[in-house]
Amino acid sequence: MSDAKPRLAPGVRLNANGEKLLGPERILELDDIAQAVVRELDGKKRVSEIAAILAKEYNERESVIRADIDVLIADLAKKGYLKL
Repeated sequence: MSDAKPRLAPGVRLNANGEKLLGPERILELDDIAQAVVRELDGKKRVSEIAAILAKEYNERESVIRADIDVLIADLAKKGYLKL
C-alpha cells in the first residue's frame, strides 16, 4: 500500500467510546487494535507515521504494525469507511 494519508469517509465517524465506526445505515464494531489505528486516521498523518506511533506505543516492530495497518486500511476503504 502507498504511504497515503487516510481519513474517515464523509458521513463516517467514531462513536463516543471509539469502539464503533458509524456510517450511513451501518455500524462496524472495532477490536482494540482497529480502535488504536482508527483514532490516528486524521487525514494528516501518513500510514508510515501511524505505524511508527503505534509501534512505539505497543513496543512492536514497525514493519509488523505497518502490515496490520495496511490490511485494516484496505478493508475499511473497500467497505467505504475510509478515503485514501
